[in-house]
Amino acid sequence: MLNVLLTAEACNPTWASVPLVGANVCTALARRDDLRVTVATHVRNREGLAGNELASRAEIVFIDNEWVAKPMYRLGRLLRGGKSLGWTTAMAASYPAYAEFERQVAKRLDLNRFDLIHRVTPVSPTLPSRLPAKTDTPMLVGPLNGGLPWPREWPGLSGSEREWFTRFRGLYRRMPGQLTMWQHVAGVIAGSRHTRSEIPSWYAGRRFELPENGIDPGRFPIADGWPEPDGPFRFLSVGRLVPYKATDVTLDAMAAVGADCRLTVIGDGPQRKALLAQANRLGIADRVEFLGWVPQEELAGHMRRSQAFVFPSLREFGGGVVLEAMAGGLPSVIVDYGGPAELATDACAVRVPMAGREQLTASVADGMRRLVGSPQLCREMSDAGTRLVRERHTWDAKADTLVGMYRDLLGMSTVRESTRALARVRG
Repeated sequence: MLNVLLTAEACNPTWASVPLVGANVCTALARRDDLRVTVATHVRNREGLAGNELASRAEIVFIDNEWVAKPMYRLGRLLRGGKSLGWTTAMAASYPAYAEFERQVAKRLDLNRFDLIHRVTPVSPTLPSRLPAKTDTPMLVGPLNGGLPWPREWPGLSGSEREWFTRFRGLYRRMPGQLTMWQHVAGVIAGSRHTRSEIPSWYAGRRFELPENGIDPGRFPIADGWPEPDGPFRFLSVGRLVPYKATDVTLDAMAAVGADCRLTVIGDGPQRKALLAQANRLGIADRVEFLGWVPQEELAGHMRRSQAFVFPSLREFGGGVVLEAMAGGLPSVIVDYGGPAELATDACAVRVPMAGREQLTASVADGMRRLVGSPQLCREMSDAGTRLVRERHTWDAKADTLVGMYRDLLGMSTVRESTRALARVRG
């Protein structure tokens, strides 16, 4: 049994995005009988983890760095003008807080008592880890993901997202701790092709690849087949209502489809009022339903009642919602750029090329028409998507892959060789 420390600053099963990813990864690893898991996480996650499965399967150490985290969060929110836009600014503002988080982890825990350390979150490659230089224990970092270039076809997009700080993003390579991390970390997991390209060419450790997102069949049951329409063909769109999600393109495409179909939009954000006005202006308000945010159990229900997922996000470096749609048996219409295009193959999605607004709208509308007009294509894409999720993208499947990486780092062909392998690693 390997004694593993998981550092997951963001790890909360009651939240969305990275905190939920952190909780799912840690829980899937804690379920295994070949690992003894300790999780170091932020004290803000205490309430969300209380009574959770992870709390019953792992030792959890809560780190309190609020004396620096709280003011830096407020500063980041002020600079961003809220919490929906300006992600690069948020990451820059969180740097001091994360450095203090790791300092306290090293102070409170004997890092050398573990066989391996795995940093699960943060996901951003701009936040370095100093822990590898403080211990002889091999450390794995990732999956890391982020920094996908803004599409040239949409020159004003970064400005509309208040990403004024993105022009300085490259400076993260010179931040204190970056050089130290790459000199000492034993392995790194890239969550995307772009992030893989940002790993220093001189890095001598092990390189792995694994998307950070996954599926919990308990929350999103994997469909047995395509949800056949009972009435009009229903499209589903899920995501924050911000410019780069391109919900406005979805509405324009919906108006151009012309078929008797419906669209449900789940999510909220600063563009909601403008999108409602757009639907009225296009004359499709009676065929489009805006629900705001809904609990995940309700989201799974909406997927069971829909026939296809439309998600022309312009700069999506993750795309976990595409996996959720695939698990629900929905064929998707997505842009062939970034995370969604790396998660969904041509067998389970209509991947349209990145283009300017007019051409992209036309391509998305064509993709929607293809699905409306071919139930057989929908069935085939549905089967391909659910099969891919079962094989590669459940959290338990990802835990299997991660343990394989652990063994690789430790020079182990099987867990039974752990004693000898660890003795070799520690010299």
